[in-house]
Amino acid sequence: MKKIGIITIVHVNNYGAELQAFALQHKLNKLGYNAELINYLFYKNPKFKPTKKSQPFIQLSLKQRVKEFVYPYFKTVKSLPYLKQKKLRDNKFAEFHKLYTKQTNEINTIDKLYNTKFDYDIYVVGSDQVWNPNTNINIEPYFLTFAPKDKLKVSYASSFGVNSIPLIHQEKYASLLGNLDKIGTREKTGVEIVKSISSKEATWVLDPTFLLNKSEWSEFEVSTDIKKPYLLMYVLTDSDYISNLANQIAKKHNLQIVRICKNAFVEDKSENVINIIDAGPREYLGLFAKASFVLTTSFHGTCFSVNFNIPFFTILKKNKTNNSRQIDLLADLGIKDRILFIEDKVSDDDLMSINFADVNVKLEKNRNNSLKFLTDSISE
Repeated sequence: MKKIGIITIVHVNNYGAELQAFALQHKLNKLGYNAELINYLFYKNPKFKPTKKSQPFIQLSLKQRVKEFVYPYFKTVKSLPYLKQKKLRDNKFAEFHKLYTKQTNEINTIDKLYNTKFDYDIYVVGSDQVWNPNTNINIEPYFLTFAPKDKLKVSYASSFGVNSIPLIHQEKYASLLGNLDKIGTREKTGVEIVKSISSKEATWVLDPTFLLNKSEWSEFEVSTDIKKPYLLMYVLTDSDYISNLANQIAKKHNLQIVRICKNAFVEDKSENVINIIDAGPREYLGLFAKASFVLTTSFHGTCFSVNFNIPFFTILKKNKTNNSRQIDLLADLGIKDRILFIEDKVSDDDLMSINFADVNVKLEKNRNNSLKFLTDSISE
């Protein structure tokens, strides 16, 4: 049985990050491989220790550096009234990984990562924005530069998180991409980036969370005790527009509003809202599975709405650099009309009407193509 080591963004207590990491490992194990997560801490994990080697090769702007420095303190202050719920949620994330993922020992510095002797037959870099040039850390490990040169190295659904790479950094990216034997990207814009800046070819594949269908995910979900049909909000950036839209839809369709609070621990402006602050990954799955409607600004919120066949709107801000994540996915599935930009007018005529029969045919085709890419890449 071949051993596979997966490196991706994990242990940041972000629903999408944890579930995509789990999904890729789980699917590989179901396919008959011995896969585990390389527990290299992302720099936003408080246990991560920066070193000289971990300094980013792309210098962030002053504004970006200030934001990176200030945000953890801002988040801590905002969460102070909810410390008990935050601890419960953090424990649920830890329990999820203890139950369902196989991992190496914790690796909290880039130096330890490069000095560790792994015994994998295949190395895989997983999904999320692992190649984002605006990341305040050395992202070279996410191109598998720590792996032995004679081992197979594959990317699955890795994302640049932007629509283009600045010209000044393209040569560096081309060199890093050259370290990979097979490249699968999560966005079609990623395929074009690889093609335009390197001699490598890339394949568009689905996010790892789509490697499991709704039935497979149901094994891991935990139902809540919410009795009334509800509109689920999974919103990472608040706006009056989103709150007003939630109120409008809820009133029209007699729905309770339920909100999953991620990191911001905000007071919601929607009416009659249930804020669920301590949800872990399993509760998150359960809330999506049983929702009557979803409003989300999240890429993975979009993924689970589609995968679970829940009517939804994905709400984006115009001119954001990472909108292609949702746009590419929903355009390919023929439901680009489920994207709203802030201040867009909404017609209530067909609010709940999505032809999921057609969507599921396209989704299953993409799922099969993605699985074929994965299995073909790691069987070479």
